[in-house]
Amino acid sequence: MLQLYLNIRKLDRITTELRNIKLLNQTKNKKPTAEEIQKEFEEFIKHKYGGTVRFVQQPPPNIELNEQDTQSQKKIDLKFDLKPKEVKQYLDRYVIKQYEAKKALAIAVCDHYNHVRKCHENPKLLETDYSKQNIIVLGSTGVGKTYMIRHIAKLIGVPFVKADATRFSETGYVGANVEDLIRDLVTQADGNLELAQYGIVYIDEADKLATPPNIIGRDISGRGVQFGLLKLMEETEVDLKSGSDPAAQVKAAIEFQQKGEIEEQVINTRHILFIMSGAFNGLSDIIEKRLNWKSIGFSIEGRNQQRSIDLLAEITSKDFIDFGFEPEFIGRIPIRVVCEDLEAEDLYYILKNSEGSIIKQYEQSFQAYDVEAMFSDASLHQIAVLAHHQKTGARALMTVCEKVLRDYKFELPSSPIKEFAVTKEVVNDPKGELERITTNQEYNSRLVFQERIRRYEGDFQEKHKMKIQFDQEATEMIYARFISNQQEPREICDEILESYQHGLSLIKQNTGKSDFTFTKSVVEDPDEVLEGWIRESYNEKSKESR
Repeated sequence: MLQLYLNIRKLDRITTELRNIKLLNQTKNKKPTAEEIQKEFEEFIKHKYGGTVRFVQQPPPNIELNEQDTQSQKKIDLKFDLKPKEVKQYLDRYVIKQYEAKKALAIAVCDHYNHVRKCHENPKLLETDYSKQNIIVLGSTGVGKTYMIRHIAKLIGVPFVKADATRFSETGYVGANVEDLIRDLVTQADGNLELAQYGIVYIDEADKLATPPNIIGRDISGRGVQFGLLKLMEETEVDLKSGSDPAAQVKAAIEFQQKGEIEEQVINTRHILFIMSGAFNGLSDIIEKRLNWKSIGFSIEGRNQQRSIDLLAEITSKDFIDFGFEPEFIGRIPIRVVCEDLEAEDLYYILKNSEGSIIKQYEQSFQAYDVEAMFSDASLHQIAVLAHHQKTGARALMTVCEKVLRDYKFELPSSPIKEFAVTKEVVNDPKGELERITTNQEYNSRLVFQERIRRYEGDFQEKHKMKIQFDQEATEMIYARFISNQQEPREICDEILESYQHGLSLIKQNTGKSDFTFTKSVVEDPDEVLEGWIRESYNEKSKESR
């Protein structure tokens, strides 16, 4: 569908045409039906723009309920009792690093929604002065800006709308109107106006709204949009019947024809939280110039890190103004949050520990074909390293994974293989490893087995706080038992280490040792080896006590 945005003058002419249609039908003592009005409108669009524009009527944003109540009138019981630490702890499950950013966001969000709750409980508080804590988030692409805001909205339970600043233009020009953001909130709230007025509007790439100092002519997507957003951020009422939406115009005409009047539906932006974000390339230079910081003694890479960590933390409103923002606009965004760049180790931690890890998505994709994909720790490290080289933060993780596993997704669902291990070699040579595992069943079986042993070791460490590792010879002996007895690797390891939990705990108490390597002798006679280790630990303890 081609979405049509008409300027005010064009809308006036359309409205006049619709009124003429209505008057003509009245003179004939005949009321036009909704279908007739829509048909007339479609003919007008076709006459005006030819066949290049097609009219498609969209459903209204608010859904209808029963006659006794409507979704737009439905009252909500607003509850908010979260504390900043609780919000941050929730974000920690999904977003890696960004300690200061998560803390600042948690405080700002809690302050805002505590005020909203109090106003909801006591409307007299609306008369008191309150500066809304709108937020601007600065950081490179892929550091988790959008991810944090989306999860905050999910935690609180309010509607969330995200848009790129580049889609908007000043009122009267072709492009989206900023007021459409508020109407989108109503859609996200399923037509519940009261819930929508507590929502979060998130505008990404806000740095694109900055007006270049040397611009020639009128800036229709920068300065004008800033003033449009300024009105929304302060407090205003937005008409839900958009003047730039042809479907809304037809709906209004039909409503006027049927009822003789048009019911006004507005939403107040007083309690809507606005959050901006962007990379703000070049802003560090402005801050550095103001502070007169010297870069002597730093490499280029070190200098960039210094800027990321220190310079943006020193930002002032004047820096934003010099960057190209209007003083009134930036003055309505009091909270400034700076996100850190992600290193390769951070990207590994995201893959390994984040509840929103892209690895879970790939595991589920293969599970849909009854294929189990097991990502080794070494493969996650290598994916993180390759992603870090692309300099797009966490977004590069999916790019790397897709490049590595594309052929696996295509080939394995139609093959007899029901499990495979994603190793470091797979990441470095995906096509070569795919050919090996599809043509050599034992090769694939060994890789899967070794990964199951590594996972057993990891689970043991997590459960007992002691690190264990089977060396290559021990692993080969367990594999031989696996082939001959058809036992699961975990069952074999449990049998071998049946007495080791308590024994290793004694050794740890006696010597402090918590890292153990298991050789083939452990597999051959685990009890004898353990008893020898325990005796040595007591002897070592006795020597130290003398």
